[in-house]
Amino acid sequence: MIAGVRANGTGEVVWTPAALVVGGAALLAEAAVAVMALWAWGMTHPHPEGEDGGALFVLVLPLLLALLGVVALVLAAALVLPALALARRAGGRWGRKGAWWWPVAACPAVAAAAVAGGGAVAAALGGTGAPAVYGWWWLVLSAALAAAALPARAANQRVARGRPVLRVLLAGCAGVAGVTAVAGLAAVLVVGAVLA
Repeated sequence: MIAGVRANGTGEVVWTPAALVVGGAALLAEAAVAVMALWAWGMTHPHPEGEDGGALFVLVLPLLLALLGVVALVLAAALVLPALALARRAGGRWGRKGAWWWPVAACPAVAAAAVAGGGAVAAALGGTGAPAVYGWWWLVLSAALAAAALPARAANQRVARGRPVLRVLLAGCAGVAGVTAVAGLAAVLVVGAVLA
C-alpha cells in the first residue's frame, strides 16, 4: 500500500509524502540559490558604511534554515501539490495524463490564484501595489512552482512504481545538496573573479 492521497474512484496516487518533501526541498534549494545570488551581489556592491553583521548571520543560520524548511514544506503543500493535482486532472481531461508538461502548464494557474489571494489580503489590509508588481510576482512564482513541481511529479511517479520512499527522499536530498553546492561554488568563483 502506497501512503498518500488517492484520486476518487481511480485509486491513482495524487499526493505522496515523498512529493511533499521533494517539492519542499526544491523550494528550499531555490531559496538557497537566491540567497547566494543576493550574497554575491552584496559582495560586489558593498554598503558605503561598511559591514556590520557577518558573525551574527553565522550564528542565526541554523535557526533560519530550520524555519525556511518548515516554510518550504507549507508552501509545497499549499502550492506545489495543488499544481500536481490540477496537472493530473487536466491531463486526464485533455489526454497524456502523465506528460511532463502538465505540471509546468498548471503552475501559472496556481500562481495566479496565490497572487490574487495575496492581493486581496493586501487590499483588505489597506495596501495595494501597482499591477506590474502583481505581474512580476505571478511570473516569479510560476517559475519557482514549475521548478518544484517537476521533481515532485517525478517523486510521485517513482513511489507509484513501487520504489522505496526512503530511496526517493535520499536521492532528492542529494540532488538538492548538489545543486546548492554547485551554485555556491559558482557564486564564490564569480565574486572572486569580480573582486580580483
